[in-house]
Amino acid sequence: MEQKRYDMIDGLRAYSTIGIVLMHIRANGNFQIQGFVFHSMISSFTNLVFLFMIISAFSMCCGYYDRMLSGHISIQKFYSRRFGKVLPFFGLLCLLDLVMGFSKEALYEFIADITLCFGLLPNANISVIGVGWFLGVVFVFYMLFPFFCWLISTKKKALLVFGVAAVLNIVCSVYFLDESHVVDGFSARSNIVYCAVFFVLGGLIYLYREQLCMLATRCRYCVLTAIVAVTVAYYAISGSVWTMLILFGLVLVYSLREMGGILHYRIHSRTSSAISVWRYTSVIWLCTV
Repeated sequence: MEQKRYDMIDGLRAYSTIGIVLMHIRANGNFQIQGFVFHSMISSFTNLVFLFMIISAFSMCCGYYDRMLSGHISIQKFYSRRFGKVLPFFGLLCLLDLVMGFSKEALYEFIADITLCFGLLPNANISVIGVGWFLGVVFVFYMLFPFFCWLISTKKKALLVFGVAAVLNIVCSVYFLDESHVVDGFSARSNIVYCAVFFVLGGLIYLYREQLCMLATRCRYCVLTAIVAVTVAYYAISGSVWTMLILFGLVLVYSLREMGGILHYRIHSRTSSAISVWRYTSVIWLCTV
């Protein structure tokens, strides 16, 4: 099956990666810098992980959605590719981290990390590799991807599932994952149920990709204006989950455009394999040790 490639998503990944690296450098460094950009904007780049979740769902759908529903790819081949892409590099980083800071606790976490299934642990605070929690959530999404494809097998079902995921996010925030129900250091964003709404949004954008691509191409200035307006609202009014859903959804829609722009440079195509989530882990890890 011929698959359409959205080149500007590579640029979106690249800039998002830079933002997350800047956030980690700021959080782990001792800088005497003041101002909104350094203290508020760069700190907020931590939420770009949710943009990566939306992109991950959209990209996975581009590669596997039709083949999964039609049965043109085997489950064995699908999971072999997932483990083969993530495990070698991430496993090496986990091993290096264990050797450099060996302890009983680090060993326990290494055992969980190396399976890539640590995202299934309830309220787990994984600290070996600072951003390892993200891979845990994404790999749970990979494990559930055949089920995910069934859930969004039609547009009506996908819209219903998005609504359910949104309600679950609220329930997680106010009850299951509030401060009285979790262990110290645990973040709600480490939970696949809390994050499900972002993955489902990526799937929805995939299902409506043709209409949204046409919209972003014909009305690009309107989309850009909306992105600017929501960004201002994010910093001025509320940096809530709902603001992020709207903002990151609009950004991904803009990146579906077929025309060139700030997100579409040849350098992005050349480096796209180097800026996937499991590889930028090494950069952030080196910045935080």
